[in-house]
Amino acid sequence: MHCRVEGARRRAEQGKGQRTQASEETSRRRDALSAEVEALVSEIHALRAEGATFRARRQSGEVLRRMEPALRTLARRFAKSRGSLGEDDLVQVAGIEVLKALNTYRPEKKGSQCFASWATWRARRVLLEHVRLQASDVHPSDAAQRGRTRSGKVESPVDVISRDAPEESLSGSATEAYDAALALEYLTAEEMLSTYEQVARMYYALFDLAPELREVVARVHGIGRPRQSVRELAREWSVARWRLDALLVSARQQLRRMLEEDV
Repeated sequence: MHCRVEGARRRAEQGKGQRTQASEETSRRRDALSAEVEALVSEIHALRAEGATFRARRQSGEVLRRMEPALRTLARRFAKSRGSLGEDDLVQVAGIEVLKALNTYRPEKKGSQCFASWATWRARRVLLEHVRLQASDVHPSDAAQRGRTRSGKVESPVDVISRDAPEESLSGSATEAYDAALALEYLTAEEMLSTYEQVARMYYALFDLAPELREVVARVHGIGRPRQSVRELAREWSVARWRLDALLVSARQQLRRMLEEDV
């Protein structure tokens, strides 16, 4: 009997030791990640101060890549309450909040709190609100289903515009106006100018492509004309779809190379 009790006690101590070791290993990994992210954030602020906007954005992408496992773990905590929202949807929402946090993070104002923990806290708060709003949209009240408010007034219908409509790819469309208004809400003047600069660089690079490649990109992506699918373009030009796919891949590779060389 004494041997059984002693064996159970040893197994319990071994299990406790293993759990403690696993907890310490998790803490070490978390601390290492926080240090790496903090160094990247400091580098991003330095690059922005120097005016190297594009390099700063590349480093912002690296911050997202490093924090993605933590954001995905955070998104999994909402598995029971997220409804029709997918895990990737929540990770994307959390990633956007991390990018917003990069613009407002000031180490001297956060004390001992590192960027990773602060951004994770912000992401959790946003996910809570996002899941709550999704639940209210999916399960509307009886009054909302009848299209009426408590005062009995009938809500006016909202026009829905499809982004896939051919006319929405042209300049001056309702989609373009909506995107511009939305950008003004989230972008500063400096970021807007940087975005316009990227668009201008893209157009210059597109102009330097071979005529055939330029025509394919313009038609498929709806640049200055209604957008066409690869199937429609292949039927119009009487060529195989794989040929157009190969041209698109070549054009994108050349554009990417020209844009990287221009930085």
